[in-house]
Amino acid sequence: MLANALAARGHDVELIVVSRAGPNEALVSPSVRITDLGTGRAVWSLPKLIRALRDSRPDILVSAMAAANVLSALAGQVLRQLPMIAIEHGDMNAVYHFEKKQFAARMAYMITPWVYSRFARIFCVDQSSLLSVAAFTRRQDLPLSVMPNAVIGDDIDLMTAQDVDHRWMADDVPVFLNIGRMVDQKNHSLLLQAFARVVAKRPARLIILGDGPLRMELERESHELGVQDYIDMPGFHNPFPFLASASALVLSSRWEALPTVVIEALYVGCPVVVTKASMGTLELVGFGRYGRIAEQESPEALAQEMLAALDAKVDKTSLHSQGARYSGSAVASIYEREFAVVISEATGGDGSWMPTLRA
Repeated sequence: MLANALAARGHDVELIVVSRAGPNEALVSPSVRITDLGTGRAVWSLPKLIRALRDSRPDILVSAMAAANVLSALAGQVLRQLPMIAIEHGDMNAVYHFEKKQFAARMAYMITPWVYSRFARIFCVDQSSLLSVAAFTRRQDLPLSVMPNAVIGDDIDLMTAQDVDHRWMADDVPVFLNIGRMVDQKNHSLLLQAFARVVAKRPARLIILGDGPLRMELERESHELGVQDYIDMPGFHNPFPFLASASALVLSSRWEALPTVVIEALYVGCPVVVTKASMGTLELVGFGRYGRIAEQESPEALAQEMLAALDAKVDKTSLHSQGARYSGSAVASIYEREFAVVISEATGGDGSWMPTLRA
């Protein structure tokens, strides 16, 4: 989203990836150049990244999340004159404990306290992400600040207008929606248990869009709870028609940073029910103004808010305005100003000019 928006504003944008194969390639604007390092994994990419940066000679390099940030910081030790910005998306400590079983990931996280000082700015998508980086690195001198994430693209209205591809959306029974990978972080087990309590009180259905390693476990649990006939897990689909038609989106995650799916739901006017997954999650729903919050991470608390969401009045205009704050164009304009300052600092300017950016 950010690359597309910056390119639309006239900048020369290059997206460097370790592998371009995958569904997200179709989301990249033709105006954005893609450089494929062809390594498949970040851990093997440092020499090729350095060569790619020497060839393209960008004005500024932006990387996101710990593995790519560490890789960029190491490249920056060679390319000393290159201004660099890092982006952190979540609770660094929680993600580290989840990923530390992989040796390369563990090593990357362990050297962050030393290499993150290479960055001119470290943008965190919410205040809790910022605090987690400071706590994990134990560095008080890092250039941390909060920067919103670019989530809403220019094509979202067209994607929302497409027909919803599910039979349940055509009748009057309320449908709850969850969108996310079937992994421990998303806590689908909590959602299933809460949904079972909802169905015990009134007719409802649940659709989970996405896939992941816990699919079979979740299917087994839905049978154990006796709600398998009211739950569907159809895999990957365009989520926006589902959001526009659903009774509510439910985010059951254990942790998040600034959850994209909540922003997307708000933009299309879909009511949301969330756990206290992060400060960013609570900020998105205005601490209750734009969505319902389960006060405890329990099936009973989540079910209570899901039931309440079915009877609550919805101001879709207000929800839309909250989601629109995270449009690609709005966020790109903020990044654009920050890029100009960072480049100016690196070149000894006064920050009053606007260079051509190559990220």
